[in-house]
Amino acid sequence: MNLRNLKETISDHRGVVFLCLAICMNSWGMGAISPILPLFTDQEFGVNRTQVGLAVGLHGISRLFIAVPAGYMAQRRGCRFILNLGTVVNLAGAAMVALSFNYYWLLGWRAISGLGSAMFTTGVSIYLRDVATPETRARFLSLQELSILVGVTFGPYIGGIMGEQWGLRSPLYLQVLLILVSLCLLYKFVPEPGAASGSGQSTGSGMPAERPRPAAAPGSLRRLLISPAFIFVGLFALMIVANRQGGRFSVMPLYGEAKGFRPDQLGAFISITHFPQFFTTMISGFLSDRIGRKATILPAVLLISLGIVAFVWGGTFLMLMTSGVLLGLGEGLAGPPSVAFFADIAPPGLEGVTMGLFRTFGGLGSLLGALLLGGIADLWGFGWSLGIDALLLVASALGVMLLVRETAQRRSRRAAPSS
Repeated sequence: MNLRNLKETISDHRGVVFLCLAICMNSWGMGAISPILPLFTDQEFGVNRTQVGLAVGLHGISRLFIAVPAGYMAQRRGCRFILNLGTVVNLAGAAMVALSFNYYWLLGWRAISGLGSAMFTTGVSIYLRDVATPETRARFLSLQELSILVGVTFGPYIGGIMGEQWGLRSPLYLQVLLILVSLCLLYKFVPEPGAASGSGQSTGSGMPAERPRPAAAPGSLRRLLISPAFIFVGLFALMIVANRQGGRFSVMPLYGEAKGFRPDQLGAFISITHFPQFFTTMISGFLSDRIGRKATILPAVLLISLGIVAFVWGGTFLMLMTSGVLLGLGEGLAGPPSVAFFADIAPPGLEGVTMGLFRTFGGLGSLLGALLLGGIADLWGFGWSLGIDALLLVASALGVMLLVRETAQRRSRRAAPSS
């Protein structure tokens, strides 16, 4: 590697480092308000539990409507454009939430904040895909989940202390400050992918201009949508999110309360999942690049299923914590290969749209997980709900293993003649 290539590599990685810091700031803000927002909505506006749940969940549901348009805009205008625009929209929404004076004002601005957040997360996926090579793609894409985990691990603790000491609005203001810091980092230090090498023209802000992307070949979108990888990996990603949002965050706390666990014990159960997930996410990104995208999928599903079994059959705090560890280990192994699969199958000219579609599957998982698993719990009980959750997760994983071709090996063979 000559000196010029070395400088280009360092410059690209510098942008990734600051992008990860921006992700941490955003997720720290989200984590800080997570234990406070339900209490704030209830105490400030006196609404019922369904309305509280809507105020909390609307932020995530917004990605259903914006992820694909955000990917398209990133395709046309560049990653840097969508990263900054999404952060500005998120900042405006979060600021208005902090100043909210009635429930419907809060609800509307939570939706707007969610739209901005979804634009940002979609832009991050596209950015990391663009700066990575096919041989390092899963590891680069895993940086997004790792950065989010850093924020959501420490954010709730800090937000809880601030809410106790300085009132329930104080974490909302902290989120605004952290998003503002994120925007400054993005604007100043994160260039368009590939532009750091000098291929982009300078803009008035001193940053390189966005690179034009090639147009997609006719029929490429149709071929993407009917491909087994798109369908079955998308369903697997949907079930991972459904398990998290509908199982771990909705059904399990209610089931745990029915078993006699205290709120602090259930909080510890949710928190403990983040620590093993951080390490298995790193391991999964490495194995996905070195062995193949499918390498960690079956171990991930096995660990999550064992975590569900431990929760259903366990009645002690030790079993509760064991369940949390198993669920965290499994989800960490499942994340990188799913997003790497989508990055691999993205047709030239449709990279942004493809990553937006991946985020849309996650939005569907958030919505359907809560509705489906919650509905089953109401009809047949908590045990049936979590059992069906595990069965659907296993079925989606088997679909990937049996019906989807390995993409990492295929790309490695394709790249071999030029090496």
